[in-house]
Amino acid sequence: MLSARNTIGARIFGGFVAMSCIVGALGFAGYAELAAVGEIAVTTFDGPLMAISYGRAAHTDFAQLQAAELRLERAPAAERVQILAEIGELNQTFESDLDVVAHHATEQDERALAAEIAPLMRRWNETLRQGDNAALQRLSRKIDSRFDMLVELITDHGFISRRQAVSTIANFRYTSIAITILAVLLSVAITLWLRNRIVKPLAAAAAVAGRIAQGELQTAIPQGGKDETGALLKSMAVMQDGIRDMMARETRMRLSAENRLADALETSREGVLLADAGGSVVLANGPLRGFFPAVAESLVPGIRADTALRLLRGQLASGSEGDAIAMPGRSELQLAGGRWLRMSGSPTSEGGTIWFLTDITALKEREETLRRATREAEAANASKTRFLANMSHELRTPLNAIIGFSEIMTKQLFGPLGNPKYSDYAGDVLRSGRHLLTVINDVLDLSKSEAGKMTLDAKTLDMCEILNDCLAMVREQCAAAGLTLDTAFGPAPLMLEGDGAKLRQIFLNLLSNAIKFTEAGGRIAVAAVAEGRDILVSVTDTGIGMSPEDMEIAFKPFGQVDNRLERRYEGTGLGLPLTKALVDLHRGHLTLQSAPGRGTCARVRFVRAAAASTVRAG
Repeated sequence: MLSARNTIGARIFGGFVAMSCIVGALGFAGYAELAAVGEIAVTTFDGPLMAISYGRAAHTDFAQLQAAELRLERAPAAERVQILAEIGELNQTFESDLDVVAHHATEQDERALAAEIAPLMRRWNETLRQGDNAALQRLSRKIDSRFDMLVELITDHGFISRRQAVSTIANFRYTSIAITILAVLLSVAITLWLRNRIVKPLAAAAAVAGRIAQGELQTAIPQGGKDETGALLKSMAVMQDGIRDMMARETRMRLSAENRLADALETSREGVLLADAGGSVVLANGPLRGFFPAVAESLVPGIRADTALRLLRGQLASGSEGDAIAMPGRSELQLAGGRWLRMSGSPTSEGGTIWFLTDITALKEREETLRRATREAEAANASKTRFLANMSHELRTPLNAIIGFSEIMTKQLFGPLGNPKYSDYAGDVLRSGRHLLTVINDVLDLSKSEAGKMTLDAKTLDMCEILNDCLAMVREQCAAAGLTLDTAFGPAPLMLEGDGAKLRQIFLNLLSNAIKFTEAGGRIAVAAVAEGRDILVSVTDTGIGMSPEDMEIAFKPFGQVDNRLERRYEGTGLGLPLTKALVDLHRGHLTLQSAPGRGTCARVRFVRAAAASTVRAG
């Protein structure tokens, strides 16, 4: 039996108790100082700073109230209700800020002065409602002076508190230094004592254990003392024999684990080729030999890995990427018989390499089926596009004749029609024919775009001239609809390469949508600006707007957005899709920003770089 007072635990416990007392005393002193400093910081800085900040905020609120009162005197009757509501909100904010000042004031005279301001403010509001400007000015000066006195009081008190806090913190600093030095000296003494009684004997035992761990199982173990170190050395002598037995058992277990791993790889569906750090094959399982029956007999342990890979490469189909078979990573290989394998290689932790080969023939067949279905779908889509283009041409030829004859009858070029209703009917036919021709032209242009046959006749143009032409075309339409049309671009030219007719079509479509979906009294604004190498044009309206879901529908061909104004106008749903196609043809970018009831902003960005004169859309 070990004596309780001779044990390492007793010695460590004694040292621990002494260190704990030192740490506890140091921590208690530090906590006391930290608590005192924190209380000083809160009392000295938090209250005065909050009081000053909210006092200035309340003073600012009062200045805003004075400004609102001046605006109220000069405002027309229609705006006075809004200004009075603003004054009410400012009064609420003023009262809230003043309450915070009173709450954070640290001295009685500060709170008394803050309490004087509240009734003065109520008198100021009553005088404002009575309209006595002279009394209102006197009250304003009085309130301003009270605020100045309040801030000055808080600042003076805060300065005095800060001086007291600085002195107290300096005393805490000297006390902390003295306590810390004493704690360090006591800790050093305890550490030296523990080292002589515990660390040295343990170091001798650790040296013996290290030699045994390195395989020197015959190392002589010295006799120990009466404490745990002596007991440990005696136990180490017993452990020497146990280590020998354990190493023998681990050797047997390792061989067993290797055999189980080999059995598992043999029953796997994946082919496995394992090479060691020296480049020799350690394992080639049955599935691997099944994938390559012609060279199966050569794939045996001991063969060089590069030789084995060369044999596998010889079994690949003509044109397959044979070089990839020797590289780490993943590759797909086709065998001469038509089977497909996925091969992945990665390094092992011992410096070797392991390759896995998986049969993916069924997956390749599904991929080919999917590609064939995709080609058929693309062919069907191309047929649809050709059909639309052909039908648009077939419809446009007789429609031009209808428009021409109805225009002749409307203008009565060959004499009167006899009955005024004939002229009205001819006008209806003319308008309907022109509308149908516009729809057909849009369908034809959209079909050309989808088929990649739309071209640009690019020339150097001034974007400002293009926009002015478009604005001239829609200005009467805006006036008839009761809309305000604003522009925001200067006389300086914004030059770019583009097709003038198609650029006009882009902005006429955007302006037509803006006019259509904006109620009378609304506003439409067109702006153009140069941004670096780009030109940004925006068309903004104050109309009904669209939700994100509506915008997604609007960009689809023939998409109709169901809303209150849409039902009042005709539309095919081709305007935005065609506009986007024309913008894309110019290598531009079209974006919409909109929300229901808040209008829509269409932004078109063009690159100034010249487009080829016959660029195909693709």
